[in-house]
Amino acid sequence: MRKELFWDRLEQNITPEMEIERAINFGGLDYIEEVQEKYGRERFLDILLKNRNLSKKAVNYWCLVFGIDREKTAAFKNPPLIWSPY
Repeated sequence: MRKELFWDRLEQNITPEMEIERAINFGGLDYIEEVQEKYGRERFLDILLKNRNLSKKAVNYWCLVFGIDREKTAAFKNPPLIWSPY
């Protein structure tokens, strides 16, 4: 676990899903590999597909790497959670 990515959380409150989410959004390739070894590629891909809090840029990149259609991910399927006046 990279403590610099979890400055706002107590270590005992960090879930595997949260660690994978932050790795996808902010981690480098070495941290992505570390997370995949720790939790498995299937769990990593499950979070990639189902988590709405991921950056579209990061999701797009990992979808290209794994050959996944980005439109199947929650980040691209669901409208943003933030209110938009337009």
